[in-house]
Amino acid sequence: MIVDYDRNNSLGEGISAQVFLGTFAGEKVAVKRIQKRTEQDVDKARESREEKSMKQFNHPNVLKLIEVQEDPDFKFLILELCLGTVRDYIKGNYTGPMPSEIDGMIQMASGLQYIHSQQFVHRDIKPANVLISKSHVLKISDFGFCRPVTGSGSFSMSSGPKGTKIYNSPEFLRMDEKNEEERAKIRANVSTDIFSLGCLFHSYITKGGHPFASGKNPVEFVTVANIYKGKKFLDDSGLSKDHFAFSMIDGMTEVDAANRWKLIQVLETLESQKS
Repeated sequence: MIVDYDRNNSLGEGISAQVFLGTFAGEKVAVKRIQKRTEQDVDKARESREEKSMKQFNHPNVLKLIEVQEDPDFKFLILELCLGTVRDYIKGNYTGPMPSEIDGMIQMASGLQYIHSQQFVHRDIKPANVLISKSHVLKISDFGFCRPVTGSGSFSMSSGPKGTKIYNSPEFLRMDEKNEEERAKIRANVSTDIFSLGCLFHSYITKGGHPFASGKNPVEFVTVANIYKGKKFLDDSGLSKDHFAFSMIDGMTEVDAANRWKLIQVLETLESQKS
């Protein structure tokens, strides 16, 4: 079966790839078209990691890779079609059905816990990378920065920080100050994803707030500076101290990675609110 996609119906695009609406096996799908490269460069390695990790993943809260195809010029990742992103929901651009607030957070945490259980770190958890499926289930997507970790969840920081800065953990941001030799000696662990998820949860609940920014629509350089300093504004950006998620998000966004909440603790807290 050959995928058929509409070149005039783009669902999004990045530096080296575009996503189109397509059809495969009689179903509507999203087709990520990636320009092939002859040289072995960073982008090519990133694309290889994305494909390798997605082939391994099989979880209801992780975006499904249906098949991979290619022609002489492009590689095509055939993905399940979704309705929008959590970023769309936060900004009010998606107004369709959603899981309950608690269920949405459980789904995001469950998807991330599964990724970690497969010995991968995502490194780019943010609202734009959580999709809303046609059955209104939340699914983690975009595995271009995903990479394997050891059995203990650690990985080398030699490649430097990845992803969107206001969702980066402090230990990731500090890599900007290091040279390549210094980075090669430093290891981080999957808790960097938990920090990002805590920031995402805050934005999800408050519709645009950030734990390290006052008010809505955080300014990047101010927010990044606050992350460095550990200066939080949980209640100033719309999350009241008596909200059940206040202490959870505070724990997930601990500046010291050693004191950061684990995902099992996050899920236990969320499940306790349902009962």
